[in-house]
Amino acid sequence: MALVKEIEVESGTLYVWHITESVEELETWLELSAFSQARLLKMKSVNHQKAFLAVRQVLRQLNIADTDLTYNENGKPSLSSGVHISISHSFDYAVVVMSEQNVGVDIELIRDKIVRLSSKFCNERELRFTPTGYLKKMEYLTEIWSVKEALFKMCNSRSLSFAQDMDVNVEQRQAKISQGDFRVELKYHLFRLEDYVLVVSY
Repeated sequence: MALVKEIEVESGTLYVWHITESVEELETWLELSAFSQARLLKMKSVNHQKAFLAVRQVLRQLNIADTDLTYNENGKPSLSSGVHISISHSFDYAVVVMSEQNVGVDIELIRDKIVRLSSKFCNERELRFTPTGYLKKMEYLTEIWSVKEALFKMCNSRSLSFAQDMDVNVEQRQAKISQGDFRVELKYHLFRLEDYVLVVSY
């Protein structure tokens, strides 16, 4: 078992784990906290169990104890060291990003259902620039969704609307969050990993 990739980016370090192991293999050498053990037992999906354990394997290889990872009331993770962390998983991959600054990460498998859902998370400007070719359309919309997921993880809020409060400029790799008096502009890194889109926002 090993990390597939360790990528240095402007905003921090990205760690990618390709999940090929069984649940039993992923449990090897792990020392889970009582909180993590309870969370794992509640997971009915084997894929969710694997992703959860793969993230802990990433931390173990970085000499970070499971007890050093905690979550606030909104589900935002943090490390006892004060280093910022963000976590994501999708089917065969689990990813973790760490940074001295607030960051968000998201990985998504490119699937056709993103086209059907686009009006629920895109604003009018984003939809207007959607490419016409079906594959390009799926890639474009998946990028926007993934960026917004990463941005959402950076904010200690559950009230943000993907369609109304967030705007993604794919050409410039920039994004904005606007909600009431709150305004912030952010950047993001984009990676392609097989049929997946991987985004790190900062």
